[in-house]
Amino acid sequence: MSADSPKLDPYRSPSLPEGPYGGTQQATGKPGWLTALCVICIVLGALGLINAVLGTAAELAGPRLQAMMSPGGGPGMTADLQQAQQDLMDEMNAIKRKYFVLSLALLGFRFVAAGLLLYGGLRCLGLSETGRKLLIAACAVALVFELSQTIIQSLVYLQNLTAMNSAMERFQSALANGNAPSGLQAVMKWTMRISMILPIILAYGMAFLKGGVFLFGLSYLRREHIRVLFK
Repeated sequence: MSADSPKLDPYRSPSLPEGPYGGTQQATGKPGWLTALCVICIVLGALGLINAVLGTAAELAGPRLQAMMSPGGGPGMTADLQQAQQDLMDEMNAIKRKYFVLSLALLGFRFVAAGLLLYGGLRCLGLSETGRKLLIAACAVALVFELSQTIIQSLVYLQNLTAMNSAMERFQSALANGNAPSGLQAVMKWTMRISMILPIILAYGMAFLKGGVFLFGLSYLRREHIRVLFK
């Protein structure tokens, strides 16, 4: 044996070979960001389909269910409070009827966008070139849907806020006429304010996060090193 030949060390782990098959990305065939994007789109698509089905059922049967489940007034509620509550429900239902057709159209739009995300994500996860193109189209459609829904929801929220502000004044007046404690009036005031503002913050926050995911997908799936994986 030559003196220049390397010595084998039985206590040393063998080094991994270098070349086209070295590394985790080549072994798995998919970068981690690609897998994460596909899984997120699949989850958003599945949740979107469920939301579209339940939302359609709620729009069609909402007023009837609301009438069945609405309380007729508790033992501690005065006639003024019951009337203020009923007026608020009537105004909210009038706003829903005003945007009924548009809401159904958005639900249909959601169904299409969610279906594309689910199917495109599954195909893209399998490194199908058709799936990659389909997921790009799904991200574009979903981004347009999120933008459209945000605009429509903003219009509805503004009208709901006007109705709830008016109702809050009537509630406070009814509580004052009924000699309710000042602490109860303050709790009622802040409870209604939180119930008005919190859903808006959550809705805009979710729309911002999902819009970021779709923008990332539109850019990431078109990169050259990603396109090569599908060939």
